Amino acid sequence: MKNPFIIIAILIAVTLTGCTSSDISLPKTENDESVMYISHLKENAITALNLSTGSEEKVSLPFRFSSIAEMESGVYLASVKEKESLYIIDTTENKVSPYMELKEGIIDLKYNSENGILYTANGKTNNIQVIDIEKKDILKEVSVGEYPSKMVHHGERLFVLASKSGKVYVIDTSTNNITNSFSVTERPEGLHFDGKNIWTGGHGDTGEMNEKVFAYDPETGQEVKTVTTGLMPIQISQVSEKSSIYVLSHGDHSLTKFSADTYEVEKKINVGDNPSFMIADETHLYVSSLDGDEVIVLDNRTLDVVDKYAIENGPYLLFKGGDGK
Repeated sequence: MKNPFIIIAILIAVTLTGCTSSDISLPKTENDESVMYISHLKENAITALNLSTGSEEKVSLPFRFSSIAEMESGVYLASVKEKESLYIIDTTENKVSPYMELKEGIIDLKYNSENGILYTANGKTNNIQVIDIEKKDILKEVSVGEYPSKMVHHGERLFVLASKSGKVYVIDTSTNNITNSFSVTERPEGLHFDGKNIWTGGHGDTGEMNEKVFAYDPETGQEVKTVTTGLMPIQISQVSEKSSIYVLSHGDHSLTKFSADTYEVEKKINVGDNPSFMIADETHLYVSSLDGDEVIVLDNRTLDVVDKYAIENGPYLLFKGGDGK
């Protein structure tokens, strides 16, 4: 259950002072629940896309977000790799606000709403920071392998992919100590835990083109399963632990769906030029096509295309507004 007191305290701290000179206004929308926010990789901007009407409004930013983690519906923590600052994006108040200072180099964020702890992966310092977000207090720094690029939090374990080292680290979140580490495929990308195994994909050995995702036993580090999906798989996710597993591959511009029980591929489709990011809700998948300049909405059961929206200049990270799910 989410801790309402932590969330309320943060929201009060951010909103009571109103807009300051350092706040950045987001596009104002009439129906927050139908709005998808899109950060760009080829432009310092955020676009608000109304999924009901197709209308778009863009706001320029002085930076580009490297990672976004949801705190509460419509409220997000965000990092900028080149900045020494952590931000709060509040889509209910239509603003982006600096929150606390951190070392630059943050590539990924994971937030535990149960206890208000934020984990940051820093690709410059090669460590994971454990932060009490209400107190703005760094509780611990955990050194891992080179270039930690992805994290997955599940129960009392935090999985960290150090992509340049080609290793996964397992951190016990009750002690914030590393309990295990093991090697994975060469030049890995993407990280997902299905409740039993930890999955990764990536580019594979230098000179070779990988088209598989690999499952590892997090206790032993042994590879237990491979599934052929698409060329250079970069993101692996599920709607829930019981759902199919979805793999986004930018090498052949594909999205693959396979069974979490049998590991058999159920469907594979093309999803635009260089798909780079995907989020899901109970009914839909949303995919940003970086070089195709579009956001694609798919039925998560059939993978039928429901809608396509033209979004210029490299749409990348996606997050929902208001109380939408």
